[in-house]
Amino acid sequence: MSRLFCAVVFIFFASLISARAILVDWSTVTWTPGSLSNSYDVDPANPGNDLTVAVTGDTGQLQPSLATGNPQTPAITNAFDGGLSPGHSTLELALNLASNAQSVTVTISFTSPGVNHVSFNLFDIDFSNASGNTYQDVISSITANSTAGTIAPTITNVGANATLSGSGTNQTLTGIVSTVDKGAGSNLGNATITFDGTGISSFTFTYSSGSMFADPTYQHIGIDNIDYTVVPETNPALLSLGLCITAIVASTWRRLAKHRREKNIDPS
Repeated sequence: MSRLFCAVVFIFFASLISARAILVDWSTVTWTPGSLSNSYDVDPANPGNDLTVAVTGDTGQLQPSLATGNPQTPAITNAFDGGLSPGHSTLELALNLASNAQSVTVTISFTSPGVNHVSFNLFDIDFSNASGNTYQDVISSITANSTAGTIAPTITNVGANATLSGSGTNQTLTGIVSTVDKGAGSNLGNATITFDGTGISSFTFTYSSGSMFADPTYQHIGIDNIDYTVVPETNPALLSLGLCITAIVASTWRRLAKHRREKNIDPS
């Protein structure tokens, strides 16, 4: 009976905390070109919108994509493939900043308070110092907010055409070499950003140009698909039912154990 009791308790609580994996796949959602905020329902188990993506800052400096149709960014395009075959659709940001003091900030906010382990790639973090083409991609202020406070990113898979500096919540990705948008070598401007904490409510980063150029020219990056997990919120009715079942099983186990002890008492 003790084994049955343990099994019931384990199965019940495991069902309450079982996490589910979610993917924000840009090829399956829509974004009106040039719009600065969109919300998405990507979790079949949670009706309604699950996250909102917003772009703020010097948004007047956003430019059309070089991809087919030249949609105004932010836009979902196939401008980059990050060395993948086949390539992914990405949320593209293209800028022509008036000065290196300008920037845009991307913020992804989650509806559920139980979002864990967020991860995504950035494509085409690079640099150019050619005639008429002078910019240096800089990704900074990369942080997440959670129930435990501010979370620093874990940044990996940084391509050879970008560099990572700083530590904790002050890490910066900087382009150092020009990178092709597609095909061989396009992975050299990649970086993977992961937030390993739990209870994440949002994450954010800022996109700008380095101080080398006072008036940068056209520059662009792609935000790849976003992975995260969700621990479902406990249903109060389900919790009450489970606790009642657990209490009944425990009470039965105790009565049976007492009965066995009494039967084993030597009357002599």
